[in-house]
Amino acid sequence: MIVIWSCYEQWNSNVSVLMTNNGISVQKYSSLFTISTIEIVVLQPFITRLFPNTFKANKLRVILGALVFAFSYMIIINNGDYWRFVVGITFVSLGEILALTAIPILLNRYANDGNRGTIQAIGSLSGAIGCALGPLLGGYIITSLGYNSTFFTFFALHLLISLFLIILRKHTI
Repeated sequence: MIVIWSCYEQWNSNVSVLMTNNGISVQKYSSLFTISTIEIVVLQPFITRLFPNTFKANKLRVILGALVFAFSYMIIINNGDYWRFVVGITFVSLGEILALTAIPILLNRYANDGNRGTIQAIGSLSGAIGCALGPLLGGYIITSLGYNSTFFTFFALHLLISLFLIILRKHTI
């Protein structure tokens, strides 16, 4: 959760600077989130119905969501074209639909009546930590390495998380 949200926050913070540096207006940057919201409202009912509400299917959704998030960063590397940012935010929206809606379900499945609140709170705290660290971490890496290296780093982090989840998926229920 911390890695996913830290990387996700780049779209709320550092992507705007990249876009304006490439001559794309703030208005067009803002419209990305309108596009994303429309995609989520329209696509979420269909995508979530593709997966049964089972433990294995929800774990698969998190893995696929992390991979889709990863590719959103590859789309905007070496990018100056607005349409690629639109495709990137579309991937972010799909990753959000897949992973971020399945994580609370998975946490609930790990919980019992005695620790359910604690486990859900840890999940929420992890997301909040990622949201807090994301712009700071992204800004630091961008300052040190540049945008392309930063987005490649986030791509690689998502691949590592996905690999870890695949390995974990094989060893659990």
